[in-house]
Parts: sequence; C-alpha cells; structure tokens
Amino acid sequence: MAKKKNVLEELQIDMTPMIDCVFQLLIFFMVTTVFAVQSGLKVDLPQASTSDAPPEKDLSITISEKGEMDLNGTMVTIDNLEEQLRIQKDIFGSKVLIIKADNKSRHGVVVDVMDAAKIVGIEQLAIATDEKEKKPGS
Repeated sequence: MAKKKNVLEELQIDMTPMIDCVFQLLIFFMVTTVFAVQSGLKVDLPQASTSDAPPEKDLSITISEKGEMDLNGTMVTIDNLEEQLRIQKDIFGSKVLIIKADNKSRHGVVVDVMDAAKIVGIEQLAIATDEKEKKPGS
C-alpha cells in the first residue's frame, strides 16, 4: 500500500514554470501593445453621404467649435501653426493633412489652416466627415 501512495505523489506536475512563462508572455504583450491616440478636443464632425476612414500615418489637425487646434496631439495656435506643421511634416514625412473641424467651427479658421498647410508644402488636404445615417427605404 505504501508503495502506491509514493508513486501517486511523484506523478504530480509542478505548475510553477508554466505560470512563470504565462506571466512573462503577458508582460511582453502589455509592453509592446500600441494604443490608438485620439485627439484631446471633442468635436462634432459634419456629416456627408460618403465617408472614408483616413490612414493613421498622415498629419491630422482637429479644430474645435471655439477655434482651439490640436495637431497630432499637440495644442497649437494660429501663430505657431506653420512652425508646428513644418516640424510634424518632417517627423512623419507626410504630404497629407486631414482637417477635422467641428461642424460649428468658423470657416476662417479652417481657411487659415489650409493656407498654412500649403505654405509649408503639404500637397493634399482632406476634410474629415461622419457618414450620414441612411434613412430606411433609401
């Protein structure tokens, strides 16, 4: 009888190394995860019947209803916009600027942003919109 009891005790598997590996994998994936960066400004985009999701590597400026501007996560003013656009353009190597202007933002601010973009050599401008909700039966 005593022999069977010793055999059963020897057959147990030590789970410690496996748990260590699982925790190391968990830490690895947590450290290497890239999170999507959203602009700090809350804007209400105008709606359009078609809407394309822009690629994330392009420059993006968000203009609030009050005229506050956020260029790829950096708050900018109309006075330092050209300088910041030049810096961001060199960093990202992009020639596309996506303008996310609030539905109620002033037209003049959007035009100023477009002018600054053309001055620093940004070749393409895109206006971000939300897709209109389709009415039933259309």
